[in-house]
Amino acid sequence: MPFDLNFLARLLPALLEGAEVTVELAVLTIAICLVWGFVVALAQATRGPLGWLAGGYIQIVRNTPLLIQMYLVYFGFSMGGFGLSGFASGLLALCMQNGGYVAEIYRGGLQSVSPRQYEAGRALGMRRWTLYTTVVLPQVIARIIPPMTNQSISIIKDTSQVAAIAVMEIMKISEVWVETSANTYDVFLGAALIYLALTSAASLAGRLCERRFTFAQ
Repeated sequence: MPFDLNFLARLLPALLEGAEVTVELAVLTIAICLVWGFVVALAQATRGPLGWLAGGYIQIVRNTPLLIQMYLVYFGFSMGGFGLSGFASGLLALCMQNGGYVAEIYRGGLQSVSPRQYEAGRALGMRRWTLYTTVVLPQVIARIIPPMTNQSISIIKDTSQVAAIAVMEIMKISEVWVETSANTYDVFLGAALIYLALTSAASLAGRLCERRFTFAQ
């Protein structure tokens, strides 16, 4: 029967161990993408080869499946003679793809600030650094929090794909338990509940940040 509470009680410790790997992978991906995406967004805003390169990178990573990118990283580095672990390969692939999405979020946030505010700051004699840190960036941060929250939730869910390269996170542990117990329904129900808890926590954190920055403005 579904909802075997005794089975779920035995399964829960294993899923929580997998959740630690999932959280570590997601947090590292989000942190790296916040920096990498900003660099790509600034590069895309420039004219010339650097802007074209950044734009091409965004198009490639956003329009190819994450799983294929993960396989290319995992097996490609191995063929090159310096193979990465499954965790490192998954992290690199997640950062590559989500960095493109985060760069677009940054670009949208920067473009949402009226050009008149730039002109007003310069008319007041503000240096570029002062203008960006005191006028532009606070507005950009407040406006990109909702899409960044959504992207963070997507990253948490996308970590499930590293199971394909044998990383022992929630999904891979679930697959192992399904193979040994043949209790598919309860295993994936437990996994779904763990993912739901993680994404709900990310959503709550995003709302708290949004309220804080809105109040600060």
